[in-house]
Amino acid sequence: MPPAQERPLRAVAAVRPQTVLVVMSSYPYAVDWADAHLPAVLWTSHGGQETGRALAAVLLGDADPSGRLPQTWYRGDDTLPDRLDYDIIKAGWTYQYHRAEPLHPFGHGLSYTRFAHGGLRLSGGLVAEDGQVTASVTVTNTGDRPGTETVQLYVRALHARDEAPLLRLADFREVRLGPGESRGAAFTLDVAESLARWSVAGGAFTVDPGGHEVLAARSAGDVTLVAPLTVTGPVPRPREAVGRRFAAADFDDGANAALVDATRAAGDAVAPADAAAPATLLFRSVEVTGARTVTAEVSRTGEGEGRLEVWAGSTRLAALPVPGTGDRYAWTTVTGELALPCSRVHDLRVELAGEQRLAGFTFGG
Repeated sequence: MPPAQERPLRAVAAVRPQTVLVVMSSYPYAVDWADAHLPAVLWTSHGGQETGRALAAVLLGDADPSGRLPQTWYRGDDTLPDRLDYDIIKAGWTYQYHRAEPLHPFGHGLSYTRFAHGGLRLSGGLVAEDGQVTASVTVTNTGDRPGTETVQLYVRALHARDEAPLLRLADFREVRLGPGESRGAAFTLDVAESLARWSVAGGAFTVDPGGHEVLAARSAGDVTLVAPLTVTGPVPRPREAVGRRFAAADFDDGANAALVDATRAAGDAVAPADAAAPATLLFRSVEVTGARTVTAEVSRTGEGEGRLEVWAGSTRLAALPVPGTGDRYAWTTVTGELALPCSRVHDLRVELAGEQRLAGFTFGG
């Protein structure tokens, strides 16, 4: 929290330990000290002119707090990436990819009563990639006063081809229960919507066939029940190399790579984030049989030459000089023959050495 707000908070708490911190914000704060030293922390978004009445009702116990955090609240000493780093996978942003334990997980929220989840059931354990499955769970208020439980349903892939989310929220239900009351909550999962991820290889949302899990939870950090689910469908084929243009921005994994604009109006390209070190782009499962040449679309503002290399495992297939073009938006093509005839499926690695930008590359037969 800003020092100007943290100082009076600590001063008030030193005089009156029974102090509740109320945070009204649009985004998370690091409230480690308050969480460790105050009896309660209450968060609300900007609720409008009745916010004061709503807060009073919750603080005095006239209403049960039923909201849940729509963000991950990180710890103050957690190592976080730059706020403008929008590669949530590599940076580890959000509950889907952040591996360190947060202060409060996505979906967290307490109540004045207690709830139990039981009997997570699926309408079937086998479903097609374009099918639907129904999940149901029983919720019981085990406390002594009425309350509202927000049952959250998450999914995850067990053997994804690429790095998949640790968890992904598929749906949620608010269930209002009296003391000792039980009720079922049902969810209909559309597989193509709930389990699909963007495929850079196919340029579309796809579902990985194989094992998945459906999870009932109180939050992303408090899973209560798990049910297995198998998705049927064809295994994706490798990408055919010959005659296909690979957009540089469609890499499966990378290091020291920054997405940049290809033109002032549209398009993406890739450049080394730090020109002092090579950028590495990985393209998984590429069928290179019959490839003889590679042509790259490049630009370079500096004088002299940069270097672009294409590797298959430990074998360097090609090394192309990248000439200066005088402007980052002035593009040219460079072509080179592959060092040896290619066959089979490989994970291809493209390395960009020196200041340069790569928009795409194409293999010729």
